[in-house]
Amino acid sequence: MKYALTPMRWVLVSTTVLFCSLANTSQFGDVDLYELGKKVYTTGAESCQTCHGINGAGTPRSKVNLGNPTSWKAFEYEAALRNTGLVMNSDAVAQAVISLGGRGWNEQNFSKLRAHLTHPEQTPKPFDENMVGLNGPNKKVLVTHVRRLLRKAGLPKANPKEIEDLLSASALTYIKEEFVK
Repeated sequence: MKYALTPMRWVLVSTTVLFCSLANTSQFGDVDLYELGKKVYTTGAESCQTCHGINGAGTPRSKVNLGNPTSWKAFEYEAALRNTGLVMNSDAVAQAVISLGGRGWNEQNFSKLRAHLTHPEQTPKPFDENMVGLNGPNKKVLVTHVRRLLRKAGLPKANPKEIEDLLSASALTYIKEEFVK
């Protein structure tokens, strides 16, 4: 029973599989993730750039330095789960928090994460609930852009979840290529 899929393992494994499969999908293979991610990062009044800054080093609203992934809360979660028998991919967590925002990720995952750890007092803090991710006022503009982009490229229509996954994957691609040294 050492490798049984407890509810927490199921959530984390399925999240990792979902985002890893998105990265390798061929359905939207012609989409330039860097350029789309740049649009996600910079578009609107509540864009990623608003809190993380033009260079990703942070602003007074968020001290997170996107150039140093080992300082990201997603990496802290991955590290906290080492040696627990459960593997959490920090990129999958980062993409999920981009999609859901801090509050959404915390509501869906934080209590399950905390319950799984053998030393809950060492659990990293939840994501900042002011982190809106794709749930901000820019979402409609970004979704419309993706629909047009797919149509122009002659690619199949995407459902809302696929569009959200594409937007979050592209944002993470842009962040990693632009800021991570």
